[in-house]
Amino acid sequence: MNERQPPPLLTAATADVLRKHAPFDAMRAADLAHLAAGLKLRYFAKDTVILSPESGRIASLFIIQRGAVQADEPTRVSLNAMAATLTDGECFPIGALIASRPTTLRYRALNDTFCYVLDEPRFREVMARSPEFHAYCTRRLAALLAASTKGTREAYSSRAADELTMASPLRNAIRHSPVTLPETASVRQVLELMKSRRIGSIVLTGEGGRPAGIFTQTDVLNRVALAGQPLDRPVAEVMTRAPATLSAGSALSEAAQLMARRGFRHVLVVDGEDFLGVISERDLFGLQRLSMQGLRKDIGRAETVDALAFAAREVRELGTAMLAQGVAAEQLTQFISALNDGITERAIELALADHDVAGTGFCWMGLGSEGRNEQTLATDQDNAIIFPDGEGDDREATRSRLLAFADQVNRALDACGFPLCKGNIMARNPAWCLTLGEWLARFDDWIRNSDPQALLNASIFFDFRSLHGDATLVDRLRAFLLENVKDRPVFLRQMAANAVQTRPPLGFFGDIVGGDGGTVDLKRQAARVFVDCARILALANGVGAVSTTERLRATGPKVRMSEDEVSTAIDAFQFIQMLRLRAQDSLDRGTGAAEPNRIDPDTLNGLDRRILREALRQARKLQNRIGLDYQL
Repeated sequence: MNERQPPPLLTAATADVLRKHAPFDAMRAADLAHLAAGLKLRYFAKDTVILSPESGRIASLFIIQRGAVQADEPTRVSLNAMAATLTDGECFPIGALIASRPTTLRYRALNDTFCYVLDEPRFREVMARSPEFHAYCTRRLAALLAASTKGTREAYSSRAADELTMASPLRNAIRHSPVTLPETASVRQVLELMKSRRIGSIVLTGEGGRPAGIFTQTDVLNRVALAGQPLDRPVAEVMTRAPATLSAGSALSEAAQLMARRGFRHVLVVDGEDFLGVISERDLFGLQRLSMQGLRKDIGRAETVDALAFAAREVRELGTAMLAQGVAAEQLTQFISALNDGITERAIELALADHDVAGTGFCWMGLGSEGRNEQTLATDQDNAIIFPDGEGDDREATRSRLLAFADQVNRALDACGFPLCKGNIMARNPAWCLTLGEWLARFDDWIRNSDPQALLNASIFFDFRSLHGDATLVDRLRAFLLENVKDRPVFLRQMAANAVQTRPPLGFFGDIVGGDGGTVDLKRQAARVFVDCARILALANGVGAVSTTERLRATGPKVRMSEDEVSTAIDAFQFIQMLRLRAQDSLDRGTGAAEPNRIDPDTLNGLDRRILREALRQARKLQNRIGLDYQL
């Protein structure tokens, strides 16, 4: 082909314009130049319909150079119809172009607008050449989030402590080849090698050279020195068998989370059958003042509430350090929840020393965000107690003892930075310290008589999990809920009606509309939409998952959501969570707004504002799905 190419200076100038926007800012120079060379500039007067379903099969990509384009659904006339405003650097209609079909939306110039137009053959060439452009076109929101995360790390660079990010694969963190010995070696041989190599652990291999165990400095102290074991004893008898293992492609955040939950200090990294090396806690957090394992130790050995409160403050500091490293919101909230679980468990252990309730068979339940493993840096208490059924005076005597115990735990958690719940949803409230039978009756009453208070309670109490004690009680309560709620369509419909009441703060043309002082409440107006809709989908489909992302992943196929739709909804929710974390971090450092979940959209950079707008659209889209399902 002898297609005429534009002058090099014009191509360079076009590339410079595009480079101000994602994903073009991440593309290789040669790929961006190839894209720019294929563009033609077109002008559209105000109110011109650029594309519509009547335009037929889409054969070009449009990139807004300057101006604004409204995208809406021409067949929908309700207030719930989707509308969006696209501005400089945004592309359309990607999905229709990839699928070689007409667009379902109408695109209209809101004012005088200039668009670059890229024909389909060149579009597909650039898709094949540029991984960054391909990722944007196939997973647009995910690609924008990756760019936002990169920007967050750069913004926090003065506080970040490591060149690696917590999203990096484990293989990137391995600094040297693994040091191994066969499990038939003696303790003396192992210690001599550890000394000569100046290392704190050795992996012992078994048949086929596969890892059979690990021997660490802790094992030297506890299993050899203090136990008075001879050095000629086979190390296989004192090593730690079946060490924790993750694949080389797993993120550093997964290793950190495993260490947090299981109390490990080392994780083996494998690639299929190949053993690549060991990641230690020091590798993950060696350049940080705080560490996951150190905090777990501090929490576990806290002998007073004051000591526990100090550890809780360090948990929040570690959370902000991880935020600076670019840890994804889903993993970060799980980290925070895991360490907060440890604080709760220790507060319970301290109170058990003062109250004779261990023999009651109770279980302490986390509710709300704690129940969903979605706690952020600023969170209050939502908890309850469930205990075995008893009769008459015995039951009331047990309840009385548990209430006194719970009051001490609640006050301890308050001292640790988890404020007492303003709505009194705490285990020390007699209304929420119930036997299994009483909880079953309470849940049944809410489902059958779904008045406004029952619906409010359901939105809190139906997100529950066990934190301490007999988890089988919680399992039985969950089984009852899932079995009974699916047969109550009236209740589910009323929950759905509640879920669509709070609309995401988008204007008629899809722009972000601030409320109080121009701010947006990210928890109430955004995150809650995803949480409520995911809960309804889970209950209606008998899904026992509790976290919002797990509920969406599990229910998506059941309600005919495509994999891309599910992933995009999850990405949107996690971006909202990340903005909440950043706002709360700013508040802790004295640079944020007075309320931990409020932000001013005007303070966001262009990329984050663009992603927030798209995330709010996804929230509205999920609400619309729920509304259609229940004919609201």
